[in-house]
Amino acid sequence: MKLLYILGSIVLLSLVVIYYKFNPEVYNFFPECPFHKYLHLDCPGCGSQRAIHALLHLNVQKAMGYNLLLVLSLPLLAVQLFSKAYAYFTNQNTVLGFWYNPNTPKIIFVIVMLFWIARNLPYTPFSYLAA
Repeated sequence: MKLLYILGSIVLLSLVVIYYKFNPEVYNFFPECPFHKYLHLDCPGCGSQRAIHALLHLNVQKAMGYNLLLVLSLPLLAVQLFSKAYAYFTNQNTVLGFWYNPNTPKIIFVIVMLFWIARNLPYTPFSYLAA
């Protein structure tokens, strides 16, 4: 299990370095969204690569313009990651109960679907959500 954490950390650190050094708007070796490419609509993940690049360069406003849902969800995911790491290294069971609530996946699904629909509406407040 410890090997899995070490490998995961190495992969995560490698991705951070790649996304920091290479701008997805400039370099074409980053994967392209097939949903956007063929349907010309934004999926919930469209703009995530550019948002990560902007966040790594501490440009939160630009990152929010690329993918607001990603930027808003990162603090929650970071808390979960640190909670898991703390529990692993201290052998203390620190559980964030909301993750294990049976309604959590349903709520996340609804939020993602609403974001998906809203970012493709051509009306003024929603057009700001487009990647």
